[in-house]
Amino acid sequence: MAVVGWLSVALAADAQQLSVKTNLLSDAVTVPSLGAEYAVSDRWTVALDASWMPVRQSSGHYMRQLKVQPEAHYWLRAPFTGPFVGPALGYRLYNFAGIPLLKTRDTRTQGYLLSAGVTAGWHFTLSDRWGLEPALTVGYAYTSYRRYDAPDSRQVTRRWYVHYFGPTSLQLNLVYMIR
Repeated sequence: MAVVGWLSVALAADAQQLSVKTNLLSDAVTVPSLGAEYAVSDRWTVALDASWMPVRQSSGHYMRQLKVQPEAHYWLRAPFTGPFVGPALGYRLYNFAGIPLLKTRDTRTQGYLLSAGVTAGWHFTLSDRWGLEPALTVGYAYTSYRRYDAPDSRQVTRRWYVHYFGPTSLQLNLVYMIR
């Protein structure tokens, strides 16, 4: 009987080697996101998250962007249970116009952002297949951008770059375990 119990636990652990997820915070601001995470050992997983907003909402204002963030997670318990920490890289292309919150009400900003840091988070199990995963990445980011004087203009009014230390990513992932 003990062998059967151990075998069912081992099979369940092997079955939870892959998860797919979406960042609910990104989705809330209408930027679709999708990620996958794969267990490569009994404590390490590798993850790749991406979000892409290719659509131009209107001629006067839009928020187009592409984000790719690979990560490695070291789990303090077992993969997909409890706390994790690990290195993260990030690459983002962006093009914003007519958004007062981003100070582009009458202008357009286009550029890229590179980041490197450490992600820490926690996996909360909601059911056998579903989980919720808040995570915060803190580190260094470099962005280079061009500012244009109007949303449809091609005339550059300012070129700039910024070095930044602090939070670089905030996630609230809805996770689905693939068996």
